[in-house]
Amino acid sequence: MRKLLSKKSMACLLSSFVCLWAEQCGAGNITSGPWEITADKISRYTRPENIVAEGNVLLRRTGDDSTEPLVIKADWLRYNLEEAVIHARGNLSLRSANEDVDAVEALIDVNGETATLTDATLFVPENNLHFSGREVEKTGAISYRFRDGDFTACKVEEGKSPPWRFHSAEADVRVEKVVVLKHTVLRVKDVPVLYVPYMAIPANNKRKTGFLLPEISQSELSGSGLITPYFVDLSPSSYLTLYPGYLSKRGVVAGAEFRYVSDLESRATMAATYIHDKTGVRGKLDHDFGDDLPAKIDLDLASDRDYLEELGRVANGFNDSDRNFLRDYHRGLTEETTPWRASQMQMTKTWSSSFLGGQMVGINDLADDKSLPSQVNTLPSVLYSGVFELEKLPLSFSWDSGYVHYWREEGVGEQRVDLHPQLTAPLPLGRFIEGTITSGLQETAYSIDDNGSDTFDWPFDKEQNRTAWDFNANIATTVARDFAMHIGPVSRLNHAIRPEIAYDYVTVDKVDDLPDLDEVDLLDRTHRFTYGVNNYFRIAGGSDETLFDRYLGYLKITQSYDIHEERRDLTGPDDENRPFTDVILDLNLYPKPRWQTRFQSAYSIYGEGVTQYDLYSRYYSDGGDSFALDYRYAKNSEINQVNAEVITRLTDTIFLEGDLKQSLDNNSITSASLGLIYHPQCWAVKFLVEKSSDDQRVALMFSLVGLGQALGFGFSGDFGVGGGVDLEGASSSDFDFAQ
Repeated sequence: MRKLLSKKSMACLLSSFVCLWAEQCGAGNITSGPWEITADKISRYTRPENIVAEGNVLLRRTGDDSTEPLVIKADWLRYNLEEAVIHARGNLSLRSANEDVDAVEALIDVNGETATLTDATLFVPENNLHFSGREVEKTGAISYRFRDGDFTACKVEEGKSPPWRFHSAEADVRVEKVVVLKHTVLRVKDVPVLYVPYMAIPANNKRKTGFLLPEISQSELSGSGLITPYFVDLSPSSYLTLYPGYLSKRGVVAGAEFRYVSDLESRATMAATYIHDKTGVRGKLDHDFGDDLPAKIDLDLASDRDYLEELGRVANGFNDSDRNFLRDYHRGLTEETTPWRASQMQMTKTWSSSFLGGQMVGINDLADDKSLPSQVNTLPSVLYSGVFELEKLPLSFSWDSGYVHYWREEGVGEQRVDLHPQLTAPLPLGRFIEGTITSGLQETAYSIDDNGSDTFDWPFDKEQNRTAWDFNANIATTVARDFAMHIGPVSRLNHAIRPEIAYDYVTVDKVDDLPDLDEVDLLDRTHRFTYGVNNYFRIAGGSDETLFDRYLGYLKITQSYDIHEERRDLTGPDDENRPFTDVILDLNLYPKPRWQTRFQSAYSIYGEGVTQYDLYSRYYSDGGDSFALDYRYAKNSEINQVNAEVITRLTDTIFLEGDLKQSLDNNSITSASLGLIYHPQCWAVKFLVEKSSDDQRVALMFSLVGLGQALGFGFSGDFGVGGGVDLEGASSSDFDFAQ
């Protein structure tokens, strides 16, 4: 029997359809939710029960607590109520909260939420993932199996090929989990560039275990290279990335990186690389125990000096680690040309008026010259200092105290206890001049050991004491003025000038027959005047012109006059008294909140000219551009080098990055690299050329946006590196981890 219905009788049929559906589906079944259907023409058949809809068919499940909303559109649809099977064709689409599906034809099992589709496409809005296939099976509520299909994270425009796509013989897609591709070819603008037999990719923004895109390289020293990273998701706060690979002239290369983050102040990164007989391990850890009790660990170990240069630029090598450490911890690694690698651990505790810090430092000595003493290890160093005001007296009492054990495998070491209490009082100099006087007594006890060395034996007493008395007086005044300005957002400038003069006097009962391992050991008799002019700048902007909202920088000029130097005896014809020290200029500016420039120089008044330069500048833009310049020069030393680094956006899709390390003494390039990145909307490719003192290397790297970045992987993430506040030492330069 057949009944034909017009649009006027659809409402009556819809009620019957819903009732029939409820009879077919048991209570609590996923298909038991309310449904609605509309069409140009709807027919009902019996024996078996079937509903046939034609023309602008719309079947909608509105959803409830146990089901998700679902909308099916087609030109023609037949629903078999007894078997709970829907057959639809013609402009067919299925829409849900997690997926959009379009197909030519589909056979849908309503109870099992499975289907067979022909010439179908799947779009995952959460991660902008697009799938298409000639034969598609819907294997579950939000899972599919594609055969002879394509996969991309790029926007698909009709009639155009996406910038990149994976063409796979078979693909399993679980919308909330992972995409597994088998026998896959990566095509860039329809050009095949890479074959991968098996790969797993996350189908949402959550990290998933699987292979990442490889790094392909060619080097004079290492030959052809291929490194294929493998990502392991350990937990929401930690992951491990493995870097297996092969270099044709070096053999198998292996690397690993572990990262852990619990909060903004507690994180850890450990990286290791191995090739043949060369190994390197690097790491950083910051942990906040709360209650002003932070801890820091730096790890830097290498099997030999060649490792630092040979494996510095491979994936997960020295350069990658150094850049990541600077970004995440605001402290990097020691220069790769330095043969002494320091690993250290620090813990500090701060109270309102005192500070306690402990530190251990171990040196990995890679130097070839064994005629020198081995490097000094600190095992450990403890510092306790503080200050408080004396009641009913215009005095403050402060102290520095510490214990240190310097140990070396061969050469002179020491254990030392140092106590240095001081009293400070203000000088009554009137309203416009301020000053203080400070006096203290420093007592130092030594236990010296040459560690059984015949070459570097200690000829003096091994148990010694030293006493020193110090006196300091300083006076200063401050003059400030506000200036109206109209430069961009800056409306006012505050300039404060502070001239000051200080007098230092130190008498020591012993300056010889002691080790010379740090500044405490090198304490010497002092009789010196120091004078200078300090300039401080702040700027104001916005509507509230009375508020100086940003620190602009300072300019300091200082010099000392050493009375001891003036009175010393001349012992040779070339000797001359030089009581005046070099004039020191120190300029530190923040032209923009994320741009710091610091310049220091020393000028000799005895005709030697400039004896030292130190220029440092680093800038980060909101758009991801960055620039860094570091130039150091010291007369009568080997320091005369410039380091530069830049990352800039040339166009909307093209980036340029480069770095240079050059010695100006012999005009030789220590290392240099230039990278060109093409980064359209949904993918990126990086071409890198590198040169070092003994190698040249070319590398090609891919990053597919939506895939690698979902794993925290991909060079394109470096473009967004933001500037941060530099970490300062807790309260003493002895405990400053910045390198």
